Formats: sequence, C-alpha cells, structure tokens
Amino acid sequence: MRELFTNNEFKLHWVGMSLTQIGAYFTLIALPWLTLEVTENDPIELAIVMACFGVPHSIFILIGGVFSDRLTPLTVVRAGRLGFALSTLVFSACLMVWPANIAMLITFAITAGSFSALCFPANQSIIPHIVPNSSILAANVLTMGGNFIIQSFAPVLVGLCLLWAKSFITTLIPGQIEHQHLTFAFLVDAMLVLVAAACSLMMRPQKRSTDSDSKLLNKLHQAIIDSFKYTFGHPNLSLIVSYLMLISILIYGPLVIFIPYLAKVHLATNEAGLSYLFASQGIGTFIGAMLVIILKPKMRYLGMYILVLDLLAAVAFICLGFQSSQITLCILLMILGCTTGFAIVAGTTWYQLHVPMNKLSSAIGIVLFAVHGLVPISSITLGTLLDIVDINTATSILGGLAAAACLIGLSLQRVRNMGQVNDQGEPETLAYERTSNGKVC
Repeated sequence: MRELFTNNEFKLHWVGMSLTQIGAYFTLIALPWLTLEVTENDPIELAIVMACFGVPHSIFILIGGVFSDRLTPLTVVRAGRLGFALSTLVFSACLMVWPANIAMLITFAITAGSFSALCFPANQSIIPHIVPNSSILAANVLTMGGNFIIQSFAPVLVGLCLLWAKSFITTLIPGQIEHQHLTFAFLVDAMLVLVAAACSLMMRPQKRSTDSDSKLLNKLHQAIIDSFKYTFGHPNLSLIVSYLMLISILIYGPLVIFIPYLAKVHLATNEAGLSYLFASQGIGTFIGAMLVIILKPKMRYLGMYILVLDLLAAVAFICLGFQSSQITLCILLMILGCTTGFAIVAGTTWYQLHVPMNKLSSAIGIVLFAVHGLVPISSITLGTLLDIVDINTATSILGGLAAAACLIGLSLQRVRNMGQVNDQGEPETLAYERTSNGKVC
C-alpha cells in the first residue's frame, strides 16, 4: 500500500474523486429539495425530475464504458468533469436571474446527469491503468474507503453550509429570489468538480487501447451490442447483472427519491435533517467496505454474503415506512448502506480481476447500468406508489418483493455461487493478481 502514496497518478485520481464526491452531495441534497419546494411536495414531479437525472445514466453509462475502452478512461473523466461543471454553472446562473421552475430543473437534470454518467465506468476502470495488479485491491480500498468516509461527514457539512447560506443570504439581501441558498449549493459543486477536472488534466495521458478506432462513432452502436453480448454470454456476469437489476428497482433505486421525500414530508425537517439521513447511509457504506477487508470473502461465498446482506436491507427498507423517529431512520439507513459498501468494494474488485482489460470499462458500464440506469423506472414506480398509497404500504410492497427474491436466491445453489468463476485453481479470496490477458493467476 505504501507504493500507492508515491504514485503521482493515483494521488491525483484519489484527490479528484474525493472532490467530486464531496461536491455531489451539494447537488444530491439541493436538487430534490428544490424540486419539492417548487412542486409543493408532489412525489410524482419529484420522481420525474430524478428520473430525468437517471435516464442519461441509463444511456451514457454504456457509452462512457465503450469510449473508455476505445479511448482511455482518463480522457472520458476529463470530458465528463468539465461538462458537468459547465452545465452546473449555467444552471446556477439561471437560478440567480429567474425563479426556479420545473422546466429548468428537468433541463439541468438531463444535462448534468449525462456528463456525470460518462465518468462512472471510467472512474472504476482507471485503477488497473495506473497501479500494478498487486495493488488493485489496496487502491480500491483507499479510493472507495475514502469516498465512504466522505459519505459519512459530507452530508452533514452540506446541511450546515446550506443553513448558514440561507441565514446569510436572507440577512444580506432582503427580498432576494427564493431558494438562493440552494443556488449556492450548485455553485460549490461546480467549483469542486472544476478543481477535480484540473487534477485529471495534470495526470499523464494514457496510451490508447490496442483496439482503438478512428471511426469510433461509426462503431459505437456495434460496440455497445458487443458489450452486452460479452456480459450476458459470461455465466457469472449475466447472473450478477440480472440480480443487480432486480434489487436496484426494488430497493436502492427508490431510495433516491424516498430519502428526501421522507425527510421533508414525513419528518417535516429541514435540509440539515435530510443531511443526517444521507450521512447515516454513508456511515453504513463505510462499515460495509470494512467488512470486505475483515472477512476477505471467498469467491464461492461472495454471492451468499451479498444475498444475506440484501435480505437484511430489504427488512430495513420495509421498516423505514413505519418509523417517525429520525434516530431509528438513521440506524435503518446505516444497515442499507452497509450492504451497498460491501457490494461495491467486493464487486468492483471482482470485475477488475476477472474481466480482460480491453473489456473492463464496457463490462463495468453495464453493471453500473444495472444499478444506476434503472433509477428512472424505480423512481417513477415509487413516485406513483406514494401518490396512491401511504409510505408504509409502499415500502412493504417493494421491500417484501426484494426479500422474496433474496430468499429464492439463497435457496438456489447457482445463485449463491454467482461469484465463483471456476472449480479448479480459483483463488480463494479477493487479494490476488491477474495476468495481462485478464486471466487470474
């Protein structure tokens, strides 16, 4: 691990990811809160705005993976960060001039979501390009562990900043346009991402992939098709992606709108109250990441670990709808975050070690599509449910279906062993090396 701290490329990547992670919470809290303010707590319109942020993720996560494989992950990261910062600055300027409306929110959600999604596969697939194979797990622990720590304190920091900005702006500029403290949040996010973009620009350019093509755009469609063929032709990846799609729709996708709706409508709290809920989820994510280091799960048991944790998460999700105590809700969100942290660290390391380098970004893009790309579907589903039934009924329906899926998975040996690649010569834990052609050794 010591050699990572002497690796200039890794340090710049680490700093850049940390800054974007901190900045993301300013938008993650401000965007749904502003939407609820503008729409007078309408769950369907909240779902529409968050779905608009998610639809580009469904498309550009796949494109970002293909571009990363055929250009370099670093090139895609630079383009995504600069584009996101510019679109956020433009949106902030609009909020300073005109009152917020649903059309502005939808436009920003689509634009910012597009640039943000471009970076997703590249950020995860860049590690094998800048560190030795023997340091991949340590690099993942440092970058993801750092992000999980940020998830623990950044939401609270954002909540306190928003409360200060609201008080300061109201005192300094009487009669100012409403929600200017939320404009401050978008500006901070844009500035942090600009600094992160500068970090990526200071990194040395990577060599183009051996299968790069000057007619990239002409072959983009075929490249995406090939990525799906590779992923769903792989016995393990096909099962993993299918499972992730199901759990994302039922639990983790709905949380995107459920947490802000729960904070503002059900708890009747302020932005700081919402930040505490996000912070609790972040603390749980960090705990889950640490479990990977402590347990060092064997490949053949990795699926069982995740199924058990997701079953616990499904029960916690059901309980969310029946609680009115913020402390209890924070504990339940910690449980949900724990499963997320475990799956992210263990799963990402598994992909990096088992997928060939020239397929890695595309494969991760499809995996991220399974997790994030279906958020529009789950957002609209939950928004519709909340408009028809109460919160506890909505969480019971979605959580009950997720629990049933986990129980069925645990009863099937093929699903329990979805992390096992082969029966002979398979390394026992996540901490091993890969040869240059992508096979384990």
